Amino acid sequence: MIFRDIADAFGTKRDVRNENYHSTRLLLAEDGAGVGLNDVVLNPGVEGAYGYPDRTEIAYCVSGAATVVDLGTGEEHAVVPGVLWVAPPGSKFTLVATEPLRLICVFDPPLEGTETGIIDR
Repeated sequence: MIFRDIADAFGTKRDVRNENYHSTRLLLAEDGAGVGLNDVVLNPGVEGAYGYPDRTEIAYCVSGAATVVDLGTGEEHAVVPGVLWVAPPGSKFTLVATEPLRLICVFDPPLEGTETGIIDR
């Protein structure tokens, strides 16, 4: 079994911060859980394009608000607390946080470390 306090990850390689977001990687590939788990907070006004060629990302909104646009279909979706999305491998999407946004993200397979999923449109 794995037990981990998010506070113990702060300031370590599991704590990825930049001007746009703060991602705490609670489960990485090295943990052997079979999936990854991140606690992510995006700053309001942040717009980015994301996607992974080789993994599924599931994101669940805990707080805040954003708009996600599926770059494959052009479909736009409002993200508010209680909403989740699943981005299969190869999916590409934009995310615009309209207020501070907190997501819990699951990755299959798990992230190795500091990958960002940021892509060129």
